[in-house]
Amino acid sequence: MDKPSLAFLSASLIALLLAGGCAAPQPLPFRLVDAASKVQNGMFFPDSQRIEVTIDGRRYAGFYIVAISVAHSQSLSGWRFFPHDTVTTIASNSARAHLAAEDGRQLSCEFLIEARRALGACRTPAGIVYQLAADGN
Repeated sequence: MDKPSLAFLSASLIALLLAGGCAAPQPLPFRLVDAASKVQNGMFFPDSQRIEVTIDGRRYAGFYIVAISVAHSQSLSGWRFFPHDTVTTIASNSARAHLAAEDGRQLSCEFLIEARRALGACRTPAGIVYQLAADGN
C-alpha cells in the first residue's frame, strides 16, 4: 500500500470514529402501567427532548424538560479588593413532561431520568395515574 492510500485510509478511520462518538442519542422506549396493570407504550427522543405515548389508541405527544439550576456567587480571594465570581451549574435528573392528544386531552408526567433509564408517573386531569418505567440497558 502506498503512502497516500495509507494516509487516506487512516484519515477515513479517524473520521468514522469521531462521527460515531458524536452520534445523537437513540430513542428510549418506556411503558406506562395503569392501576389495572394495563401496559401502554411510549418513546423518549433525547436528541430533541420530545416524548410520545399511545394510550388506548390515542397518541399523545409533547416535550420534557430536565431540571437545571445555575447559581452565581462572589467570594473574596486572597486579594481583599478583587472579589472572585463563581458560577455553579447543577444538573438534576428530575424531569417534567407535558403531552397532548389531537383532541386536546392532556397528560402530565414527572420522572427521574438517568442515561437509558427512567422512573416516574403520568397523570391525566381526570386523576388517572400511570406508572412510567424505562430500562433501555
